[in-house]
Amino acid sequence: MRATVGTVLITLAAILALNGCGDGSSNTGSGGVQGGNKAAAVAYKITEREQVGAVRNVLVQVDSDDQLRAVFDAVKAELTEEAVYVVGIECTTGGDEYDRRLANGRYVVGAAGSAEAGLPAGTTEYQAAGGTCPA
Repeated sequence: MRATVGTVLITLAAILALNGCGDGSSNTGSGGVQGGNKAAAVAYKITEREQVGAVRNVLVQVDSDDQLRAVFDAVKAELTEEAVYVVGIECTTGGDEYDRRLANGRYVVGAAGSAEAGLPAGTTEYQAAGGTCPA
């Protein structure tokens, strides 16, 4: 019986470890709760992550220019390491690097992020960039 319990515990630990090893590159986040109804889930894919000191550049791709703020909020929920996160949201299709940019955001996490940005931890900035996904 002890071998079986030990095997189960080791298997459970391995599963938990594997679940934590992903880079979060493909996700469906929820857009939050509005008026007591859960907003529709938003699909996005984190395609690039770059670290420069306490700054993290994150590039996100989406198939639609709908619910961009919900995409930003879902990505922001994944960003937990102390840093300043600069998030770019782009359409997966069409245009050059400027045409496909849909939104930009910045999010400050923790004391290290606050020191880097000169802003309080938790500061969030979001702005639509004016791009659209081709029909």
